[in-house]
Parts: sequence; structure tokens; C-alpha cells
Amino acid sequence: MKSMRRQPGMLFWLALLLAAGLLSGCANSATPDANEQAVGALLPRPPVTLQPTFTPQPTAGPLPTITPPPARPTAVPNTPIPFGDTAVELRYQIPALGLDRRLQGSIAAEIITVDEATGAARKRTNQAGIMLELNSALPQMDLAPLPEGCDTCVYVEYSLPNQGLSGAGWLQDSVLLASIENYLTAALGPHFPPDTIVGLRRSASPYAPTHSIALTSDGRVWTWLATEPQISPPTPENPPILPLERLTDQSPAGWQSEYTVECLGSPLETLAVTYGETTWQGLITCPELALPDTLLPLYLWLDERLAAKIEPSALPQPDRLFPLDALVQYRRADGARLTLLADGALIGVDTAGVVFTGTLTATSPISLTTTLVKSNLLQPGLRTFNTSQTATSPQTVLVVRGPTGLLDGQWTTLPDNAIFATLDALWADLIGLPEARETAVPPATIAPSPTP
Repeated sequence: MKSMRRQPGMLFWLALLLAAGLLSGCANSATPDANEQAVGALLPRPPVTLQPTFTPQPTAGPLPTITPPPARPTAVPNTPIPFGDTAVELRYQIPALGLDRRLQGSIAAEIITVDEATGAARKRTNQAGIMLELNSALPQMDLAPLPEGCDTCVYVEYSLPNQGLSGAGWLQDSVLLASIENYLTAALGPHFPPDTIVGLRRSASPYAPTHSIALTSDGRVWTWLATEPQISPPTPENPPILPLERLTDQSPAGWQSEYTVECLGSPLETLAVTYGETTWQGLITCPELALPDTLLPLYLWLDERLAAKIEPSALPQPDRLFPLDALVQYRRADGARLTLLADGALIGVDTAGVVFTGTLTATSPISLTTTLVKSNLLQPGLRTFNTSQTATSPQTVLVVRGPTGLLDGQWTTLPDNAIFATLDALWADLIGLPEARETAVPPATIAPSPTP
């Protein structure tokens, strides 16, 4: 019976212990031991990918405008630019001279010039400036109707395809006439009529416009200005071979291609000669200082006829450093001077400044110049014109035109040479001095005539 009464108390204590164990297990599960912490530390943790951000509250208002992306460019058609197409055409004619030249310019600023008479042609690139001038000037040209049968009139025709403009007729504007002639000449060279045996063209200078002269084989002489709307008819020359007779016995084959000396204001000249089967063309500047004695007679013949042509429109020119027609110029230290011209004329000046003139008849000018050139006293270089004389340093100066051009020399003390005695004798005979000395060349017959 006692055992049955104690059974409930044992159950109570058993229940209390069970409750305490459960409480202890819960406490242990809430706080892991050191081993569990070490194992947990080795396990990988997921990475943090999102950071906390502030998100504002939405506000009332219009929605933002969305800008559409730019449209893709339209492909450019592969159409080539017609650089080779003609942009300007010009034709320039003087039928009486056989002159027929033209030019053709392209969009690429290339200009082709053609001489229809000779077949010569030349192409120039980078002519944008000229093309601009042509496109501007040609439509402004006043082209009059060409008089019927006027083969000495300047005829011009032009076309500007891109502008739809064209014209043709008689050009009378002196500025345009000179400009067209100059450009075509620069490209193709000077023009002379067919069968020209001697021709000379001078470019424009401060004293005269561009002018030309030509002697044809039929004995006609043409002279014309580049500024003339109508050239003059030719004049007969009898005998027609007179200029070639003045070439002495030298052939143009031995001439140089250039006879040039720098001169202020001197134009560029082109001389063309046909002598038998030989054709020669050369450039000349400052002819008074550059020409040899062999070319001088022919040049003087041309210059004389050109002077009459340009005289009405020419301006006075300054005195030349050396006369164009001079062969010898002798200046003594005492101031006396003697000049021999190509036609044999002598000009003497005494110490008082009185001028005397005469003619060298017995001794040819070429003979005298040959003697002077062979004296070995003179040198090329034209030092004479770079030296000014002073009263304290008087000098004797001698200048001679020889086969190669001018030779000169200057001396404070004269060398021992008989040539100075020859020149002194010519001077003394010219001004009438009785004490004239013997000459080293055959004595000359001089008719002196004082010139005031």
C-alpha cells in the first residue's frame, strides 16, 4: 500500500527533471558551441550585390520627352564630277596675218591653247585665276558686227557652256585685245605671217604697247600693235632681201639663243630669222647693251620701221646708257669724246663741249671694231657703266660692240698700245686739229661739221 502512495510523487519529480532537460536543450540550441562556430565560419557566404539606395516618392507632373535618335544619312550617289568638261572656249583671228589661235578651258582649271596655222598646242594646269578672269570678262565684251571683207580686223568668238553664254564679232577694246594676245603669245610664242623671213615682237613696256613687225618673202612689211582692233595694210619693201644682206656673211646657225642684259623698263623681244634652210629664233632684252655687231644692222632696220608705227602711242624714253646704233665709244680723261655709229657716222666732242660730226669713209666701221676687239685691251662685263668718274680720278674709257656683244675697259694710266693713238687721230681729224697723229689703220676721209 505504501508503494502505491509514493508513485505519484515520483512521477512529479520525473516530470520536473524532464522539463529541466528540455529547457537546457533549448538553451544549448540557441547558443552554439565553439566547434559549431568554427564550422560556420568556414562555410561560404552569398555576395552582396545590391546596395541600399534612397527611392524618392513619386511626384505629380508631365512625363519626360524622349528625343528620337538622329536619322541615318542618306547615301551619296556615286556620280563623278565632270572635271574634263569644257567651261570656256575662245577663238582669236586676224585673217590677213594668217593668225588663228584658240583656247579651251576645263572645269579642272586646265587650259589648252592651239595655233591652228602651225598645229602647235600646249596644255597648262592650275589656271584657276585665268579661268575666273575669262568667265568674268568674256560676257562683258562688246563685239561689233564684223565689216564685210575686213581681213585686217580682229575677230573673236567665245562660249561659256555652263552659263549658257556665247558671242562672236569684232573686238575693239584695247585692254582685252592686249590681254588675249599676251596670254596666247606666252603659251604659243609670237605669231608672224606665213613666209616671214624676218620678224620681231616686243612685249609691252612702260613706254609702248606690244608691237610687231614682219618682212615676208614677197617683199611686204607688216607692222601692228596688239591693241589695234584693225591692223594696217602692208607696205612694199624694195628690194625685199635688204635686211638679209645686212647680216654680212654670218649664218644664223651660229647665233646664240639669247642676247639679254638686265635693263630697267626694257621689254622682252623675240627675233625670228629664216635664212635659206636655217630658221633661228632668239630672245633679246636691252638690245643697246646686248646685241653683237653682226645682228645690229638687221635690228636697226626693224627698229626704224617700228619707231614710225609706235610713235603716236609711245611715251618718251630715257637716254640709253650706250647708243643702240653705236659701235665704238671713246672717252678720254680730259673730257674729249668720240663715237662711231654703225652707218659710219662719227660724233666728236672737244674738251669745251663743242660737238662735231662727220663720216668715216675710207675705213669701214667693222674693220675698226675688229682691230679694237683684237687689241686684248677690253673685257666683257660692262664695268664701265657701274663706275662714275670724279675730278680727282680721271679715267679713259673705251667701249666696243664686237661679235659677242659689248666689251669695255677703263684706265687711269693708259697702257702702251697704238690703238689709243688711232682713236686720238680720228678725234683730232674730226674736230679739225692740225696736230693729228698717224693712225694704225688706213687714214679716213672725214668731213667735219660743227654742230651747235
